[in-house]
Amino acid sequence: MNNTLAEITPILAANMYHAPSDKMLEMYQENDFNLCYPLLTESKTRSEGVALISNYMKQYNTEQLPELQLDFNQLFIGPGKMKVPLWGSYYLSEDNLLCGQSTQKLQQFTDNLGIKINTIDGDNQPIDHLSLVLQLVQYTIKQNKTHEHKVIIADHLAPWAYRVAELTMEHAQTDFYLGWGLLLKDYLDVLIESNGIIVQERTLWG
Repeated sequence: MNNTLAEITPILAANMYHAPSDKMLEMYQENDFNLCYPLLTESKTRSEGVALISNYMKQYNTEQLPELQLDFNQLFIGPGKMKVPLWGSYYLSEDNLLCGQSTQKLQQFTDNLGIKINTIDGDNQPIDHLSLVLQLVQYTIKQNKTHEHKVIIADHLAPWAYRVAELTMEHAQTDFYLGWGLLLKDYLDVLIESNGIIVQERTLWG
């Protein structure tokens, strides 16, 4: 199970961080998403998410790229207020401020691990950006750091990442991103259940 989780983690991170491009979409068109997306569970959530993305890509043509980029931007970038902020501190701070106390705790945890996590393109993001926290999940799986793996999930991901999935599903204008919202939820379900995590309820402010 952990090997499959490690395989899926960078796929989720990439699709919720990088705007869709011709190169990315060509890859999905050349390979049947329904067959190549790693199998975690037979859950309804996973089945619906995979089907939405697979069917979208089967009928996709390059003229739809601006529509898909617009959906990505309105969800995760802007202009205006983004619908789905991707930083943990946004949800855990009453004032929705980035780089708050939760970010500092995660940074200290990462420093104690002796690693530095960066985005693929070197963009200077706070450590609690979803794509970076997912990289930490992948790192702890591959390094067999069981305790640290559980801490990352319980303290620095699960308390707020379900809200990201929920908001993505609520505001997505295309089946492509609705599918990714569902797959993020399924991923979190499996990550928590397979590690025996009891998610502590936290007040979310976003």
